[in-house]
Amino acid sequence: MLSFTARPAAPSGNTGRVTVVPAWSNDEVKAGVAELLRTWEHRLPVDKATAIVIKPNLNNDLVALSGNCTDLRVLDALCADLRARGYTDITIADGSNVGIARRGISTFKRLRVDSLKSRYGIRTVDLNTDSATPVVLHDDAHPAVANTILNAGFLISVPKVKTHAEAQLSCAMKNWVGICRGQDKRHMHYNLSRNIFAINEVVQPDLILVDGLVGMEGNGPGDGEPFRFGQLVMSDDAFVNDAVVAQLVGLEWGQVPYLVHALEAGLLTPEIVARIAAEVAVIRPIKRPPERTRLAKLAENRSLEWLKKTVRPIVQKPQVTEVAYKLKIVQDVYFLEDDTLRVVGRAKEKCGTCARCVDFCPTSLSLSDIGVKTTEPDCAQCLYCWWVCPKDAIILEGEPQGMARQIARYKKDIERL
Repeated sequence: MLSFTARPAAPSGNTGRVTVVPAWSNDEVKAGVAELLRTWEHRLPVDKATAIVIKPNLNNDLVALSGNCTDLRVLDALCADLRARGYTDITIADGSNVGIARRGISTFKRLRVDSLKSRYGIRTVDLNTDSATPVVLHDDAHPAVANTILNAGFLISVPKVKTHAEAQLSCAMKNWVGICRGQDKRHMHYNLSRNIFAINEVVQPDLILVDGLVGMEGNGPGDGEPFRFGQLVMSDDAFVNDAVVAQLVGLEWGQVPYLVHALEAGLLTPEIVARIAAEVAVIRPIKRPPERTRLAKLAENRSLEWLKKTVRPIVQKPQVTEVAYKLKIVQDVYFLEDDTLRVVGRAKEKCGTCARCVDFCPTSLSLSDIGVKTTEPDCAQCLYCWWVCPKDAIILEGEPQGMARQIARYKKDIERL
């Protein structure tokens, strides 16, 4: 376990402490989350009826093992531990990106996060349709922040570790773009790095649990490559957390614009970043995002927003979106049809001895039960067992629909993790 503490306790109780534990298999994830919560239990609410809101990164509908979204294993372990501690009011809430919001796609359904509702008796809230309150940021940005977040009794952020084409790094601070309702996320892009910093000043999580199991590098956050990072991180301070995570993946803080703003504001100090560089070792250097194309930058030009709205009925056509993807104007290609895929069996004669499916099963099924117990609460139908299986031993039924493209893009990469 790595533990870094930035400062003495502030009046809020924050110390800028960051704790890192390795984890990869499902058993290690559950043990790691439990260990972190034991280490940080002084931060947890005393009142067991406190309204706890968990804000993962459900950026879009890409399976979490691509490195894009928060892993179900982490969410399951967190919900299980909180329930075991007696907390009775738990909500998972997020607002996926503007493309998802505009098309009315449910990432809770597609990513199987909804399975946690019946398993642990929790609620889910789509922040894109939540009531919200405007906050004033920079360059006339005034996004409406979801009231589920603002009214939370205890707020837990569960971000991923990803590169980001504009922000360079996506972790705890970037995760806060998702607390803005629907199309209001566009306000953040009026000055993205400064507004990422600013919204973290306005709303601060009580606790951060970073899902650093599978990260995304290269052309993130929506079209990068998955990589095995194998770490869980917990902190009480988003600014210090992201400075430490940047160091863990070999990014200097000066390469992450929103961390520069935090330093300018004094929420990070030269002493803190120097100590992080000296005391925190790089675990795995991340592949930097490529330079954005001129067309991609032009597409984000605020003065052309009227034009984008005018031509949207045309550019949303799948054929046009695919051309825009090939030209590197966009990272994301969406399909309206939900997949209907389900695990219905396992070809035992193909399995061999790898048992990778067991390591990736959020509900902790044994090898003998995978493909046999296929209904909730035993199986979340997350398909993780199928995604990681290199032997084609997991038997599915149904149609991939909107998942077909990501299967072609990521299946082999995920098998090699």
